[in-house]
Amino acid sequence: MNRIYLALFVGIIFGALSWAVVPILSNKFEPFDSESGFYLGQSVLSIIAIYLGYKYGLKYVLMFVLGIYISSNVYPYIFGSSESSAWALLGLITTLALCVFPFIFGVVGKVLKIGHIKYIKSLKNVTSQSDAP
Repeated sequence: MNRIYLALFVGIIFGALSWAVVPILSNKFEPFDSESGFYLGQSVLSIIAIYLGYKYGLKYVLMFVLGIYISSNVYPYIFGSSESSAWALLGLITTLALCVFPFIFGVVGKVLKIGHIKYIKSLKNVTSQSDAP
């Protein structure tokens, strides 16, 4: 499977899991209604996004976030009450909030990678200059 599609698939799976964990932690269904569920889900999604940004780049982060967005809209529609289904159009807008932290941390991962590459290059320059007679 192509890595870019794998990033999308991982986003779909973990985006849905970030909703599924909320009822376990609280009596609520939505991450917005449960502070602990929201922060746990956002933390896991952000860790994955920072890894993808560092290891593979922003295309993969965007696909991952797209997967989160898709599952954040499909999960409540399928597993929620009839009220959740009625609010599906509003959900298309509000679930964008669930994508903000993972996207930001994905960008942070990419920035860390760029900084790491520059640091390694500067070390090589210093080493090569100190080896010169």
